[in-house]
Amino acid sequence: MNQNEEKLIHSLRYHAMDHHPTLKPHTFFKNKFEVSLFYMDNHVDLVLTVRAMLYLAMKAIDPELYDDINDRYEKEYIRQALTIANRLLPQGEEALLDDLNLYYREEKLREGLK
Repeated sequence: MNQNEEKLIHSLRYHAMDHHPTLKPHTFFKNKFEVSLFYMDNHVDLVLTVRAMLYLAMKAIDPELYDDINDRYEKEYIRQALTIANRLLPQGEEALLDDLNLYYREEKLREGLK
């Protein structure tokens, strides 16, 4: 085993405990995955979050859309959408990808690729 492979294995072992799987195999639907870190407090939270995402999508499609009630809560809707995006981002995979990229560079496995 060369030195770069040993460094890769060491860094993978080091970061193994950082991994919090975002996707896990679904228990009922075969060959499908479920999001494990996506959660809601209750049904009201779910409905309000979906409403926020729909409003932001409609506003993105038609910036002239004016809804006095929803415009007052626009910052809250943006916060809710960003919270969902943050929950759905993989946690811990960044270090894995950095380690693999470093290994590929050191082994010159990507030379000639554009």
